[in-house]
Amino acid sequence: MSAILKSLKIRVLPAPMAGGPTTPDSVIAAEHNGSFGALALGTASLSAAQEQIEACRGHRFGVNLFHAQEPLSPANMEAVSAMAQELGVSVLEADLEFGWTEKLNMALDAGAAVLWSMFGTFTEEEITCIHAAGAEAWTTVTTPAEAVEAARRGVDALCVQGPEAGGHRGVWDAEAEPDWRPLEELVFAVHAALGDAPIPLIAAGGMRSSADVERALAWPGVVAVSCGSAFLLASEAGTSPVNRKLLARGGRSVSTRAFSGRYARGLETEFTRSNPQLSPLYPYLNSMLKARRAQKDPAVGYCLVGEEVEKINGGSVAEILHHLCPNGHS
Repeated sequence: MSAILKSLKIRVLPAPMAGGPTTPDSVIAAEHNGSFGALALGTASLSAAQEQIEACRGHRFGVNLFHAQEPLSPANMEAVSAMAQELGVSVLEADLEFGWTEKLNMALDAGAAVLWSMFGTFTEEEITCIHAAGAEAWTTVTTPAEAVEAARRGVDALCVQGPEAGGHRGVWDAEAEPDWRPLEELVFAVHAALGDAPIPLIAAGGMRSSADVERALAWPGVVAVSCGSAFLLASEAGTSPVNRKLLARGGRSVSTRAFSGRYARGLETEFTRSNPQLSPLYPYLNSMLKARRAQKDPAVGYCLVGEEVEKINGGSVAEILHHLCPNGHS
C-alpha cells in the first residue's frame, strides 16, 4: 500500500493540470487540508519547473511529468507539414523529451514525495532511484495493458483515467486510439488484469459530487479519486481569466486530437469541429496555434475540461475538497 495514499485524511486528490491551473498554492492547500497535490510540470520550462518546485520545498508534494515521446512517423510528419501549410505557419522544432530527466532529478533533490508519470511509465532503474530518495512512483494508465506493465516495473500506485476526464488522456502511445470504456468499466478491467498484484488504484474522470466520489471509492482496488476539472475555478488555481469566463458560461466538452495533436477533452471550438479526424501531431500543433491563442482567438480556444461543465463551481481548494468528500471517507 502506498504510504501517501494510506495517510490521506481526505481521499480526493486535486489532479495535476498542466499549462497553468495547478499552482504551488493549490498543491500546498491540498496538503493543509488532508489531501495531496502534485505540480503539473509536463509542459513547463526547466526554469519554471524549478521555481514551482522550490515554492513547495518543505511541504509534502508530488510532481507530475510527461514521459519522453517517440518521434513521429514519416507519415505523421507529413501531416504536420500539411497542417502548417494550411495554417500559414512554420514548423518549429519540438521538445519530445519534455525535460523528463532534469525535472525528475529536480523533484527528488527538493524532497518530492511522489513522482507521477503521464504518457508512459518509469524504467525499473528510475523507480529504484525514486525509492532510494524516499519517494513513491505513480503512473497514469488508460488500459489494462498499461496497468500491468507499470505494475511489473514496480510503481506504487496507478491512476486509472477514464474518457470522461478533462485535459489530456494519458495514453502511452500517441498514435493509438484510446480505450473508450467508461471509467467504472475501465477500473474493473484494470483490477481484473492486475490479478493478485496489491497495487492501489486512483480513479480519475468526471467526478463532480460527493455521491460520484463515494461510488468510485466502492470500486475494486480504488483507494482514492483524482479530480481535475472540479478545481479549475478554485481561488488558488492558475486558470486564465478567459477560461474562467468560458467555464462559467458552460458548453460542450469533446475528446479529440484537435486541441494539441494528442487526445484531450475540452470545450468544443470551431477548430475542433473542423478537424474531427486530426492526425497525432503532438506536440507540434500547439506551437502552430500559439500565436492565435495568445490573441485569444476563440476559433482555436484551449479550455481543457471534463464532462458536465455546468456542474463545476468555484471556491477555495479546501471548500471544493470538502464538497467532494463523502461522509465516512474523510
